[in-house]
Amino acid sequence: MGDFSVSGGTNASPLVATFEDMRTFSTELGLVQDDLAIESIRTASLATSSDLLASAILSPLTAADAEAKILQAAGVYLAQTARVTVLHLFIDGAIVTYETAESALAIAADGLYFVGGFAVGIVAVAGATVAAGAAALYAAGVEVAHQINEVADSTGAAVDAIGDQIRNNPWLLAALLVPGGASPLSAASLLDTGARAFASTYSPSAAATAANDRLTREFASLLTLTPSEDVLQAWAREHTDLVQTLIRFAPGLLAGATFLGGPLVNGGLSGLTGAPWPPLNYDQLVEGIIAGGGRFGAFNDATGQPTVISKTFLNVQGGVVDQIVPIDLNTLFRGAGEIDANGDPNEDGVADFSNIRVVDRVGADGVHHWIVQIPSTQSWSHVPSAVLNDLTSDLAAEAQHQTALMQAVKDAMAQAHVGSSDPVMLAGFSLGGITAGLMGSDPWMNDHYNITSVVTAGASIGNFDVPSNVNVLSFEHRGDLVPATDGTDNPATTNLMTVHAAAPVIGRDPDPGDPHKAVTYAVTADEFQKSEDPNAVAFTTSTQGFFTGGTATVHDYAATR
Repeated sequence: MGDFSVSGGTNASPLVATFEDMRTFSTELGLVQDDLAIESIRTASLATSSDLLASAILSPLTAADAEAKILQAAGVYLAQTARVTVLHLFIDGAIVTYETAESALAIAADGLYFVGGFAVGIVAVAGATVAAGAAALYAAGVEVAHQINEVADSTGAAVDAIGDQIRNNPWLLAALLVPGGASPLSAASLLDTGARAFASTYSPSAAATAANDRLTREFASLLTLTPSEDVLQAWAREHTDLVQTLIRFAPGLLAGATFLGGPLVNGGLSGLTGAPWPPLNYDQLVEGIIAGGGRFGAFNDATGQPTVISKTFLNVQGGVVDQIVPIDLNTLFRGAGEIDANGDPNEDGVADFSNIRVVDRVGADGVHHWIVQIPSTQSWSHVPSAVLNDLTSDLAAEAQHQTALMQAVKDAMAQAHVGSSDPVMLAGFSLGGITAGLMGSDPWMNDHYNITSVVTAGASIGNFDVPSNVNVLSFEHRGDLVPATDGTDNPATTNLMTVHAAAPVIGRDPDPGDPHKAVTYAVTADEFQKSEDPNAVAFTTSTQGFFTGGTATVHDYAATR
């Protein structure tokens, strides 16, 4: 096996029972309890049957023995009913207790992150205020120092000018030294000479320019100490756990940063975002970003209804482009890269459409297995664009809203005639994976379709409550920041398996080892599937109908607003 670490799947403890499992068991106990109670009543009623009472006349002893045995059997049923009732009540109580405890622990953990972020926010604002004040005082000091130097230099020039005039006209000095000999005219002449020299030398603007030049040079030297964007990205990729933690701190950090502003500032921010301020958790934080942006026409994913049409891709010669048919995990994610390339921005930098691919594989038994491939982000505009896989969809999906991209996927599935009982796999990279995870947790999707599998790569799906009957396989490269943007790890359950691995270096790839690329995830997924890890074997076995056997037909759909 390669350099993988796997959480969940077969690595999940076999003794762990989910709340859903416990509720199912409780429901079954309730049915058994009802059956036993009914059987107890039915059995007891036999003791009063007309046939038994009539037989008592002919054989009283036999009838009495039968009565005793019937009542004994009814008693056994009644005793078992009591035991099952007690167990039923115990299980129900345990569910409430465990859920309450888990909820309390989750709230406590969020509370600790909030309090920590709050403290850091206050300290950061206070520190920033002190730093800004110190910087302002320093800048003022530099300005004053240059002005004083300019005054000193100009005063020296004035004294030199007066000295030159006295050297050229010694009688002025004699007239000043002889009592009563100095004339007002000679004294005024000397002062005028000095004033003219001072005025011609002193320049406030020159002093200010010199001060600004000095501050500019010092600021430039500070910037040389600031890490470059590449260095910052490299650092973030090496510390994705810290990035994830900072995201969990963010609500408290914002609360602390605005705390010193008082109710007026917080009230204004609440009015601006249309959401509670300060945000108390990740969900409120994302909602605040969306609502605040919506005030200015940004992040409104609901703008415009999707239009979905069948699409055939042609090459420059006019021939049909060969489509990558998924036969394993490698081709699944290579196909993800292909559908993104087909929907890439045009020469104007504007994407034309979102490419949604639906693959229908019909087995020898006539069963249709469907793979629905959802595209990743192709437009980073903060306002809704023609394509549905844009930044607004990213935010809406993280907020667990019904997105326009989700609706387009549903429309594509309807046009492809996906049957309600046909097994369906939802798959995607980045935003495609986020959307796949969100749709896998969507009650409407699970009510109308048979979603059996979700496969994601480089996607943040830790906050989605995927039901236990949907198997999830998620790939996350170390250093990929996207899976960390939800501020939490994926649950490690028997139905949700997460594979962590280092991003592979691919030949002469211009960006080797990039952790957030569909092509590198394709290599990682291929290595994992070919490994001897029991999780890989279990996945391959359970999804065989999607990748092998029968015939496969690929349907591409272009979706736009």
